[in-house]
This record gives sequence, structure tokens and C-alpha cells, in this order.
Amino acid sequence: MIEKLKKLAKEYLVSGKVEVIFGLREKDNHLAPHIFTKVEELDSLVVSPQYPLFYTCRPSKKNIIRLIEEKYPDIKIGVIVKGCEERALIELAKRNQIEMKNIEILGVACSREEAVECKCPRPYPNHPLLGEKVEGVFEDKNIEGLLNKGWSERLAFWQSQLSKCIKCYGCRNACPLCFCQDCAMEQELWSKIGEIPPEIPMFHFIRFYHLADRCIECGECEKACPMDIPLLTISKQVRKDVKELFNYESGLDVKQESPLLTTLDEMPMKEGANE
Repeated sequence: MIEKLKKLAKEYLVSGKVEVIFGLREKDNHLAPHIFTKVEELDSLVVSPQYPLFYTCRPSKKNIIRLIEEKYPDIKIGVIVKGCEERALIELAKRNQIEMKNIEILGVACSREEAVECKCPRPYPNHPLLGEKVEGVFEDKNIEGLLNKGWSERLAFWQSQLSKCIKCYGCRNACPLCFCQDCAMEQELWSKIGEIPPEIPMFHFIRFYHLADRCIECGECEKACPMDIPLLTISKQVRKDVKELFNYESGLDVKQESPLLTTLDEMPMKEGANE
């Protein structure tokens, strides 16, 4: 499939349908995001479920696509995306982090094997140009096991898991939707500074609340965690709750407004407010 993708990308570039292409490049046995401007460069184009195209975009509005759009307002950008990456694009656009008007999406569907590996429920873009839409992965052994246990056992499970946290911020830094100028997880008001493990469960629950309406279930937080905390299990459950409560799924439509209108930045709690 990669050869078909290279051919398609070259056709887009030669025809002028796009002026640059944003995708993954392999060089010296390393993979990294790259802006392709020449046809011959596309020979090094790759697609991999192990290497995301979008990383955390802090500070706000300083991601690579936004910077290109600001310098070249009329440029046409082709972006090669898997399902989770398209969802990231949509959420970034929804929150004014990028502009979609000049972006041409080249969608690639993942295989069933890749979906299983990433525990992805929707392993394809809305309109894939390459690959076939395959069944996603909805089950999670941790969730299934926990739901069959009592509250005390669930609490013990998460206390055990979250107590492993070394407060490295790897989960935040790997997330493509963490772009706040000032991270609430670093503020003394929400999380005590210098405390490891951080206060349970406040530190992680702040993050899960803040991402409840934007998480695309890409699993990069869990992949980045050096302590193997099952962060994706919580993300999956939060997304499920948001869908059941509000009939809302993030990453599907730029025009679909979030049902959660408040954030920790907009309405911070103050000490003594309830006294």
C-alpha cells in the first residue's frame, strides 16, 4: 500500500492540487514528521501506527501546520493521516489551532492487525483514499474486569496503578490535543509541586476531565507512560460516558460543538470559595 500512497502523493504534488505534503519520513532508520516539497522526497514517505504525525502542540497555536498557514496564508497543504490523526486534525481545527480550509486530507485506513495493536475503535479516516475500513476494537479487558468488581476493588486497582506515576508529564507531552498555554497540571492550585507520586487521583483526573470532550483515543498517552499505567482504559471509559450522556464523539466533525463548555482555565476554583 505504501507504493500506492507514494504514487498518489506525487500526483497531488505534480498536479498542483497541493503545494506541500505533511507526513512521516524515514531517514537514517529514523521516522519523523516532514514537510515534503519535492516529488523525489516522497520516496522516503512512510506510514506507521507506532509513530504519530501530531504531537503535543504547546504552546497554543504553535503547531507546524498553523505556523505554515500563518506564513503562507494561501498555501495548499496535503496531510497524510490515519484515522486517529484525522480526528486530531478535526479537534485542533475545532479549537482554532489550525485552519482546515487549505488542507487536503489524504486518508489511509489501518489494517485489522494495526487496530488491535493500538486498541483503536475507529481505525480509518472518514473517507480513506487507500485501504479498507475494518472493524475497530471496542473491548478493553481492564474495563470489563473492573465493571465486574465492587467500588472498593476498583478504587484499590486505580490507587495501585496511579501510585506508580513519576510525574514525568509524558502522557501530556505525547497527546496531540494538549495545547494550553499554561498547563493546569503544573499549577500549585491543582497539583502540589514536588510531590511524587502526585496526589491520587487529582493529578490524573484533572487531565482526564480537561480532555473528556477532545480525546481521540489514539493511545499515545499510554504508549508514552514509562510506568505502564493503563491510561487508555480511563480514556475509553470517559469517551463512552460522554457519548452516552451527551451523544457526542470527538474528532468526527469540525462543526459539531462540544457539550462541555467550561474548562479549568475558564472557571478555576478559588481557595475559600465555599467557606
